[in-house]
Amino acid sequence: MLPKPKPPDDGRYPLPRLAAASVLLLCLIAAPGYAGNDPTQQESQPKLALTSTPAFAFAPVTVQLVATLTGIDSKDPNFCHAAVTWVRVDPGASPEKEIRVTEAPRCVHDEAEPSVATTYSKSFDLYRAGSYLYRVSVFGKNGKEIRSNYVTVKVLRVP
Repeated sequence: MLPKPKPPDDGRYPLPRLAAASVLLLCLIAAPGYAGNDPTQQESQPKLALTSTPAFAFAPVTVQLVATLTGIDSKDPNFCHAAVTWVRVDPGASPEKEIRVTEAPRCVHDEAEPSVATTYSKSFDLYRAGSYLYRVSVFGKNGKEIRSNYVTVKVLRVP
């Protein structure tokens, strides 16, 4: 008589197999997010983060926008007194009809004494109800542009 064949999994060790399958699944899910990402390269990229206060309010309202620049050396002559462009898209307007306000200060000091501003602010008075979309760009002397994220400000109608 032939011996009875053993089932492929006799149920004695299911935990290690389950753990190995879970680790493999997590690796497959996380791998695309890490592919080609070099943490040292990401830190060296300049970033411009935009915030608004308030994010929503009743009309009329004064909105204060603050942009914070990171990843730039404080003595970088390329961004010393950089040009700043504030972009606003009004409610109901298409992005092609944006309003731009550009500030281009000039350096009035020695070239040997560069000083880079890392915070930019601007306020806007909003009278109409709706969603306003803002963004800011900083331009270096070599033409390099650093763009911020978009921020939405919702202005509500008085009931």
